[in-house]
Amino acid sequence: MHISLSARLSHSPHLPVSPSSPLPHSLAKLVIAIYPGSFDPITFGHADIIERGSKLFDRVIVTVVKNPSKTPLFTVEQRIEQIRRSTQHLPNVEVDSFEGLTVNYAKIRQAKVLLRGLRVLTDFEMELQMAHTNKTLLGEIETVFLATSNEYSFLSSSVVKEIAKFGGSVDHLVPKHVALDIYKCYASRNQIASNPTLPDAALRTNHLRTQQPSETTPEPQE
Repeated sequence: MHISLSARLSHSPHLPVSPSSPLPHSLAKLVIAIYPGSFDPITFGHADIIERGSKLFDRVIVTVVKNPSKTPLFTVEQRIEQIRRSTQHLPNVEVDSFEGLTVNYAKIRQAKVLLRGLRVLTDFEMELQMAHTNKTLLGEIETVFLATSNEYSFLSSSVVKEIAKFGGSVDHLVPKHVALDIYKCYASRNQIASNPTLPDAALRTNHLRTQQPSETTPEPQE
């Protein structure tokens, strides 16, 4: 005969629980999911995955991956702040950063799930390979894939940066405060590249002249 969990607990002399009572804390373990990525910058596509994930898991830890082999647009600290402002309405979402293997970080945070978003078929091929690899490194870890909402299926951080680099609007692709950060960043870069009288450009020129005093060296363009 089938007996429900609550019924079995109610008959236990050590765990008196009525059918309407919540499970004991020892049985109601939190399910923690980690959503790793570079988030350079965070987009509405990322925010969509985070919000949907927050409804599936007790806690979602959005982790900014430190990748020394890449030159990001924003620092890790800036990206963390951008994500925090984008997710401040979600009480069970935390933002952090790490460097190294994702599974090692998951073990430290006692997370059992890696959350990943899928846009196109090529994403799935790469993510599936990574999921299998992570499973060999930490057998208890599971990867959960969420299909990106249709309106964000084309969206990536690279697309956002490419548009902004050439002066296009990204207001419809990222949160407002992130868009402002992007505009400021590229405006500053373009100003330095086009104006040799700015301090940074002058310093670069003086440095080159110090290295080669007998030659006239043209100022480098960024």
